[in-house]
Amino acid sequence: MQPHFARLLWRLLLLALLPLPTRAALTLSTNFESASARILDLDATTQTIRISPAGNLDRGMPNWWFFRLDGLDTNKPLTLEVVALKVSVAEETGGKASPLNFGWTLPTRCAISTNGIAWQQSSPGERDGYSSTYHFTPASPTLWLAWGPPFAPQDAEAFVARMARAHPFVKPFTLGRSLEGRPVPALEIVDGPKPSAQRPAIWITSRQHAWEVGGTWVGIGIAEWLAGDSNEAKWLRKNADFYFVPIMDVDHVATGDGGKQARPHDHNRDWSDAPHWPEVTAVQKRIRALAAEGRMAVFLDLHNPSPGATLQTFYVQHPPYISADVAALQEKFLAQTRILFGEIKLNDGGPSKPEDIPVWHRISTPWVCEHSNPKTIAFTVETPWNIPAGTIEGYSTVGQNLGICISKYLQETSR
Repeated sequence: MQPHFARLLWRLLLLALLPLPTRAALTLSTNFESASARILDLDATTQTIRISPAGNLDRGMPNWWFFRLDGLDTNKPLTLEVVALKVSVAEETGGKASPLNFGWTLPTRCAISTNGIAWQQSSPGERDGYSSTYHFTPASPTLWLAWGPPFAPQDAEAFVARMARAHPFVKPFTLGRSLEGRPVPALEIVDGPKPSAQRPAIWITSRQHAWEVGGTWVGIGIAEWLAGDSNEAKWLRKNADFYFVPIMDVDHVATGDGGKQARPHDHNRDWSDAPHWPEVTAVQKRIRALAAEGRMAVFLDLHNPSPGATLQTFYVQHPPYISADVAALQEKFLAQTRILFGEIKLNDGGPSKPEDIPVWHRISTPWVCEHSNPKTIAFTVETPWNIPAGTIEGYSTVGQNLGICISKYLQETSR
């Protein structure tokens, strides 16, 4: 036997004796910011996962879910079943508990990512009562899956820092610290030499309800548009002061809780003379200061609506809760939204019955109207999420359109 042939045989024998490589075990992880999932079943053989949201009912509607899968076999399909929780949540007005609508937990399309940064929508799931099943062909051994495209407090810090690095007219600041000690990032956009005293102020808040992630993405769309090169954006940042808080309820976003109807009440029912949540106190203080200078012009509070909503929605205040002058100014702004959005939905922002009045006074937009200047306009803005456009790109387009509306409105009313 030739020596080289003998060596080849030995190598083949050694390879045969080596253990075969094993695939990493399929695991589901929630050990990161904003994650939430309770594992009901995990079958690695069939790559079938069943989960429910893991949110704490005391910390808001438990409808948000977000997790990472590792060890997926890319040659096998992946099946995810999300089971909504059968729980009741207290109403804001009287403490009466009502069953949580399963639709809040079960989007028609969920969000999927191979890196936790870039997100796409899944194919439509199959709804069966209080659960929905989604099917995937894994493109990677690791996937992130979520109710919608996530945005956590660490993302807010990174966004504010990135905007400040890219644009000298963007000023990052910390609004304050949350009840649990987390920083609340925010930014100001102001460009050019025009004195502050001559600039109307715009305040944008989002995620007063932690799960309503679309509100953050819409606000980011506004801020990124405002830093851009369009004539409307340049005019606005050179003639007005713009403030944006990407996440108000940083605590419940960080822990993967729903936030809405949290105890003792959520952020959007906290706008009283003595707020429970420090973030609300901090925004109130800044708005009062701008109002004292006579500069508070536009306030938008960004939300997501109920699962069945398909139209861009604005909650509008009416006399006697606002003056006729403010009502006329609101209509000028809404006229701009109709140009850009087409059909919109208007909801009455006033109290629907007498027992709602105490709670209504603690909602952000009525509070701003009551504590700002005689010509301040304020809207709660709800952007649909359970539609094909409920993506980062779709939300960004909404934000750009809102930015244009603000610019055109202020140009018209400042003449």
